[in-house]
Amino acid sequence: MPLNIQSYKDKLHHALQDKNFGFVLKGSLSTAVTLFFVQGLRFISGVLIGRYYGAEASGRLTLIVTVMGIFAIFINFGVKEALQKLIPEFREKYNLKSAYSIFLKGNQLIVLFSVIAAIILYVISPWLSRYWNEPDMVWLFRISGLFLPFYVLGELNYFSLRAALKVHTANMSLVLPTVIRLVVLFAITFFLFRFDNPIYLHWSTICFLPWLFSLIPIYRYFHQPASKEIVLETANHQEVLSVAFPMLMTYAAFLVTNSADVFILKSYHVGTDMVGIYKTCTNISMLAATLLVALNTTVQPKITQLYTQKNLEEVQQIACKSSKLIFLLSLPVFIILLFFSKYVMWLYGNEFMKGALCLSVLTIGQVLNTTCGPVAQLLNATGYHKQFRNISFFGAVVNIVINLFLIPRYGIVGAAAANAVSMILWNVIGTFYIKKTFGFYIVYFPFLNLNKK
Repeated sequence: MPLNIQSYKDKLHHALQDKNFGFVLKGSLSTAVTLFFVQGLRFISGVLIGRYYGAEASGRLTLIVTVMGIFAIFINFGVKEALQKLIPEFREKYNLKSAYSIFLKGNQLIVLFSVIAAIILYVISPWLSRYWNEPDMVWLFRISGLFLPFYVLGELNYFSLRAALKVHTANMSLVLPTVIRLVVLFAITFFLFRFDNPIYLHWSTICFLPWLFSLIPIYRYFHQPASKEIVLETANHQEVLSVAFPMLMTYAAFLVTNSADVFILKSYHVGTDMVGIYKTCTNISMLAATLLVALNTTVQPKITQLYTQKNLEEVQQIACKSSKLIFLLSLPVFIILLFFSKYVMWLYGNEFMKGALCLSVLTIGQVLNTTCGPVAQLLNATGYHKQFRNISFFGAVVNIVINLFLIPRYGIVGAAAANAVSMILWNVIGTFYIKKTFGFYIVYFPFLNLNKK
């Protein structure tokens, strides 16, 4: 056993000697610790909501989160993703002030789109309530529109800090709001119980507080250092949008994949309680991809930097090492969610155990997602975002078709299967496209070297 421990220490030390992968590794592990902590607290929050508010309340929260997610995609308009490419690129080519000017352009666009989105949501709220047969939710949808700009700007601040290579600082801005959320949930559940408390909590601690707490590091680590420099180069709003729009289409495709199931489930008169159970399963399955998310948000700025330097060999090394690392570290979570799903769902309450098979199916999709590695991030960072848009759109179409075919027969299990199949499909297509374009695979299969010559 001591020999094995020493062997792992030696491997870790060797990995950290690689400057570029060392940055990705440290940033990813820091992000992973943060996300596991945040997701862990959210898991506890979900258990509390399931136990004390029930599947019906979880379903109502799902409808609010789904609507806000849809509008957030179009408010963002791909700007968040564009800034992850443009900020490191402008910092590498010019200086921090030039990168900060791009950040400000992004904020201006988000504010404009937020006003438009809030008006649209206000107008269509009665229709949404009728469509989902929830007539008393009109005012909940309308108030959600007021929190949309904070939600999107908070995400923009978080990813902009990461793009500026302030990974640890960005991570810390997530922690405090999540702790506050759990504390407040305990308080209002036991001392001020209201059926829609989970929705109020979502507005305040998921939408508003992360934006508020991200302002301090943005000012300290981005605004202040940049103010000492002059802008060497910038881009106008149209140029930012020209990069953002293909990425909007990509994330619109992901939006379809992540939201079509809810709309189709409700269109076939699946109860709000079952929709809540289904979305609880999708949220839990994301725990299996936490390390992948952690790596992706760290690796994309580094890939952009290296690709700008025309260092393709190092891009390959980072992508391949990252895929292997994330798969091996995620394996214990996969095993728990795949083989002990019934016990995981029991934590939320007996009525949630109906989702055990659904959770296992979703986890299979996440296993393949993690195996393929940072497909989207590599293509977006290297200027192939339009090609990835096409791949993701194809996956979204397949997702809708399979949902329409399976949901009438199998309900939420059919929705889970559609989600898993479409996720596997776009990852596999993206993997082969990377091989065709760059000449190497980034997918990781244990004991199999696909890049061996």
